[in-house]
Amino acid sequence: MSLKICTDELLLDLVPASRIASITFLSREKAGLKYWPQAATIPINHGSAEEILKLHPDLILTDPFMAPSLRPLLAKTGARIVEVPPAENFEQIRTVTRQVAKAVGEEARGEALIANMDAELRALAARRPKNMLTVAGWGTGGYVPGTGGLFDAMLTVAGARNIERGAFGYFDVESLIAAGPDALVYGDTYGGTTSLRTDQDLHPALLKRYAGRRITYAALYGCGVPQSAAVARRLQDALLKVQHPAPGGRAP
Repeated sequence: MSLKICTDELLLDLVPASRIASITFLSREKAGLKYWPQAATIPINHGSAEEILKLHPDLILTDPFMAPSLRPLLAKTGARIVEVPPAENFEQIRTVTRQVAKAVGEEARGEALIANMDAELRALAARRPKNMLTVAGWGTGGYVPGTGGLFDAMLTVAGARNIERGAFGYFDVESLIAAGPDALVYGDTYGGTTSLRTDQDLHPALLKRYAGRRITYAALYGCGVPQSAAVARRLQDALLKVQHPAPGGRAP
């Protein structure tokens, strides 16, 4: 049983659906089903004590940030509890993948996932652009992810530079334009949902300045998993198109 979306993703990669008692409701959302369609057939949970007690799982995957009230209850279930920390770079992705793979008895499968990830990283390094674009992660109400996180790790291996050099920064439309990133990058986890944040992104100045220089990537709920390397490869592909547009296109 998995109580967090990031452990959902690792579990779905490692074992068949028949071995999974429950995953979180987030894995039934469009963004999750795109990569793990088997989640549509697996029971879901909302992390409640009642759901845990009802299912009697042998193993519970969660993270270190579970509600304090759940800890004593989980200890009484008799299930093995594995707390999986967040992975913010590719070395940490290797660590958590091996942790979960060992917990579910699928070490060989875990190593195969890591091998695929490392092959993607080698391909990224071989295609690294000579001239680095400066990129802003945008579309989250002005908060721009900075260094030290998963977005920055993917951006770095893709061969681009993060405009925000701190942990994160806040940019209104005017300060974003003044900073002048070459491209805007959007996570698609909640793409298409109604939000006041959308209004900010529809500012005429942004629409004009960044026409043809908006990139959408699979944010995977911000989870560091082996597929993050494949996401970084698609991000690199999009950045190369911005850097070398087709005839009639617009370069930075």
